[in-house]
Amino acid sequence: MIFTVIMTYLRPLDEVNLHLDTHKAWLANNVKAGRVILAGPQGDGRGGLVLAACADLNELNAMMNQDSFIHHGVASYEAYSCKPALASLDFAHKWAAEAKFI
Repeated sequence: MIFTVIMTYLRPLDEVNLHLDTHKAWLANNVKAGRVILAGPQGDGRGGLVLAACADLNELNAMMNQDSFIHHGVASYEAYSCKPALASLDFAHKWAAEAKFI
């Protein structure tokens, strides 16, 4: 199952940034584990977006609860699931060209 996770900051950005390094490490670990497909900040600076691959909502929630942003209460999240029916072969190169691939 693929999940679009919308994260919303609940605290001022200076408080959020206190947990940024551990949040980035959590993201990198989950990318390497195959659970996070891509992630990045929202364009308006009010949170972030994570595209995740998890077996079900329970696995996603367990993963999200390990994020320092969630654990320390500086962000909340909403998750939307789908079973992909179509996908572009050019996804990584065309729409995530500036992403750091790990």
